[in-house]
Amino acid sequence: MKIFITIFCYISAVAGLLTSVMDASHKPADTTSAIVAGVLGVAFLLGGIALTRKPRY
Repeated sequence: MKIFITIFCYISAVAGLLTSVMDASHKPADTTSAIVAGVLGVAFLLGGIALTRKPRY
């Protein structure tokens, strides 16, 4: 289950960051949705990284 959630986080991070770039590059730029997609992408990326780190004892 943890592996499935980790993969979902990484895929969502890539999708969010790509959506952010695509929204920001259109003319006129849709800044609000670009910022929201970017923040969600970074949040999912951090979640995926947190799930893949090995615990330190």
